[in-house]
Amino acid sequence: MKKVKVILNFIRYTATQLIEFARNTVIKMTGNPLFTTPDVAMAQITTAAALLETKYNASRGGGKQQTADMHQARKALEELLRKQVLYVERITMGNESMILSSGFDCSKQPAPALHPEFKVMNGEKEGEIILKHKAVKGAKAWAWQHCTNPIASEKWILAGISTQSVFTIKDLMPGGKYWFRASHITIEGQSEWCDPAVKIVL
Repeated sequence: MKKVKVILNFIRYTATQLIEFARNTVIKMTGNPLFTTPDVAMAQITTAAALLETKYNASRGGGKQQTADMHQARKALEELLRKQVLYVERITMGNESMILSSGFDCSKQPAPALHPEFKVMNGEKEGEIILKHKAVKGAKAWAWQHCTNPIASEKWILAGISTQSVFTIKDLMPGGKYWFRASHITIEGQSEWCDPAVKIVL
């Protein structure tokens, strides 16, 4: 089976999303027994994220120099995250769950089916996620849950109940990474939860 790799999708984030992402990796890796000797100290990333936040705020309504300073601060933070990616890849050796526990994202294994049963998509509005499950014969209702870190045994939160196999969750944190899952309900009772899918909210 092909090993998954850490991906550098954070380079496409807005400045505010990048700051949130960097801080999330610090939270996830701090105290994580897998990552005891990171190549980049957590304090360095925290400082770089704070600097970018300061420069970003100064650039809003500022001139060319403030914008240039913001881009320089962003470049510095991205470089630290790139170095940390190399460390995470070295430690995890392609293990998907271990990679995800670091706060970074990973490439996907080849899908076993052309049409996956459960899809998670960003909605048109900020902080909005659309969940869609393949229709199930006899399903009378659907339950939807989300969680910020199931690997750390955090509790799943019930997002809602619907009569359709499509559901929209609103007001999630932009830039935050969430896991989602669904369960259908028939006259015989509630099914097991489907395998969770992870998504970064835009």
